[in-house]
Amino acid sequence: MAGVTKRRLVVLGSEERSVGMDGRERVAEFGRELREGPEPSDRSIKEIIDALRPQLQELVSKQVELARMEMAPVGKRAGLATGLLAAAGVFMFVFLIFLSLTGVYLLAIFLPIWVSALIVSGILLLVGAILAGAGASILRRLDPTPHRTIRTLQQNINWIKGQLR
Repeated sequence: MAGVTKRRLVVLGSEERSVGMDGRERVAEFGRELREGPEPSDRSIKEIIDALRPQLQELVSKQVELARMEMAPVGKRAGLATGLLAAAGVFMFVFLIFLSLTGVYLLAIFLPIWVSALIVSGILLLVGAILAGAGASILRRLDPTPHRTIRTLQQNINWIKGQLR
C-alpha cells in the first residue's frame, strides 16, 4: 500500500510541476516518469489509466484546437466564395429588371419586341453563368481536410503505442 501511495504522490507531484510547463515539456516529463516508474508488469491497469488520463484529455483538447486553427483559412475562403455567389445572384436579379428593359426597348427599334427580349435574356444568362462559374470554381478548389491535425494525431497515437509497450 505504501508503494501505491508513493506512486500517486509522484503523479500528483508531476501535475503540480506541469502547471508552468509547455506541452512538450509535459510530454517529456510524463515519458520520464513512465520510464523511471515501476516495471510495466508491476502497474495495474487502473494506475496506468490514472497516469494517462490528464495527458490524454489535454491531447484531445489540443487536437481540437489545432483542427480549428487549420480549418479557419478554409472557412474564410468558403465564405468569400459564398459571398461571390450571393453577389452574382443579386447582380443577375438587378440586371434582369433594369438592363433587360433598357435592352429590349433599344432592340425594339430595329427588331420585333419578342426577339429583342430574347436577345437581352440570353446576354443576362451568360453574365450570370460566368459569375456563378467563378464562385463554384473557388469552392471546388478548396481542400477542407485538416492535414496537419491528422498527421499530428497519428504521431500522438504512435507515441502512445510506444509508451504502452
